[in-house]
Amino acid sequence: MNKIIKKISISVFAIIINIFSFIHLAKAQQCDENDSTILCNPLEAEDFTSLMESISQLAVEIGIPIAALFIIYSGLKLVMARGNTEKIKDAKIGLLWAIVGSGILIGAWTIMIILESTVESL
Repeated sequence: MNKIIKKISISVFAIIINIFSFIHLAKAQQCDENDSTILCNPLEAEDFTSLMESISQLAVEIGIPIAALFIIYSGLKLVMARGNTEKIKDAKIGLLWAIVGSGILIGAWTIMIILESTVESL
């Protein structure tokens, strides 16, 4: 049974690698209002890297205000704890995770920018 699961997982991994190896070949065409024979690109992105850039930019634009709200909420919980050690502990944990989430979001954006500039320079 263990060998069957291992073979299936290796096969699935190989198929996924093959699919992702051809992603750079896929390019959508921009719409020409006169030509109805092509499939129009509904996105503004013309290739995979610009698509990933727009998705990550959207994630940052949505995530940063949400992270700021969680940091404010954790600070409010800390003030409202009024010396209760259990509530202070919960507020500190919430603040820690809000800051960690913000760091991950900004770190992912930074890594995406670095990888994009590296790929474009090649």
